[in-house]
Amino acid sequence: MTQTVGELDFPFHGFLESRRGPIVEIALSNPPMQLARTYVLVPEGAGEIPPGTYSTMIKQVVDLDELGSWMVEIDLEPEARGNEVRTDTTLDDEWESDERDLLIASHAEFFQPQSQPAEREGEQPVNPYGLWALDAQGKAFRVEAERDEESGGLVVEPATRFGKALHPWAYGAVRADTLEIEPGALEGPDALLDLQLYVADGDDDREYERWLVGTRRAIEAEATHPLPDFDPGQWMRWLTPVGGGDPVAFGGFLFPEGRTVELQPVMPNEPEWAAGRVLTIPRERPDQEFEGRREVTVYGKSFKELRSSVAKVKKKPATPIGRFVLEAEGFMPEGWSALG
Repeated sequence: MTQTVGELDFPFHGFLESRRGPIVEIALSNPPMQLARTYVLVPEGAGEIPPGTYSTMIKQVVDLDELGSWMVEIDLEPEARGNEVRTDTTLDDEWESDERDLLIASHAEFFQPQSQPAEREGEQPVNPYGLWALDAQGKAFRVEAERDEESGGLVVEPATRFGKALHPWAYGAVRADTLEIEPGALEGPDALLDLQLYVADGDDDREYERWLVGTRRAIEAEATHPLPDFDPGQWMRWLTPVGGGDPVAFGGFLFPEGRTVELQPVMPNEPEWAAGRVLTIPRERPDQEFEGRREVTVYGKSFKELRSSVAKVKKKPATPIGRFVLEAEGFMPEGWSALG
């Protein structure tokens, strides 16, 4: 006879760390280290996670000792009481985890002390040149959007822990006016869609919220109030040509190694001098601060040279491209969303 979620027992206990900070005690259908799907009862007060029954779509053991203590990374899925219990395998040691994921543990003290939850997008490393959403409360955050071929709509999910702390799931979405979303509707510098979102409640989809989704500059043009400033943190910085011109953003500054910093493209459209090359700048001199503003030479080496089978070509030194001002850590130029 088929067992339903409402008929499950939850004899095991553990703790869930939410993205907003609270750590709550939870009940589990089986030890989460096992291969099979684990069902979880979440109480009131679990931050962004509403109370209810969930199962783990994917899970990964982070820590396990001989005394039976454990910590497991999970991805929750809402379950209705009438749903059939699934016995599929959800443990995946190859799962690429990220900072958005949730943790459960056998003991509450296993969790690291938490800092205050982020209050705006940009307080954690994130590329600002991607899709943004403006929710019903006026909060702006980065999102990922994929086309749902079956429905003709989109699947929209917050791309960062900040966004996930506001809206914890992936959401189905259709255009609020015409329902159908054309392929490529979110491409281009001024892409913007007015979307009606739906959330799965474990049994069926229900209306969630209405969001604007598009580029940062398109959302800024539609917002009724200025969006919070974006803080690039340590990983992204700007290079301004000494001879004049728009600043250009690059990543690669979080954990540079050796005597150079390899610049990683950030903006969707690179300037001509950056295209098709690996770019580097020298590290700071002993009398300079790494995070400070300084003038640098940008060097470039073409991908073609790097991939050459001729040793002499491959070892050819990088070519100086020009002089630039490396702006200080935390700098964001006025009107940055219109650049690139």
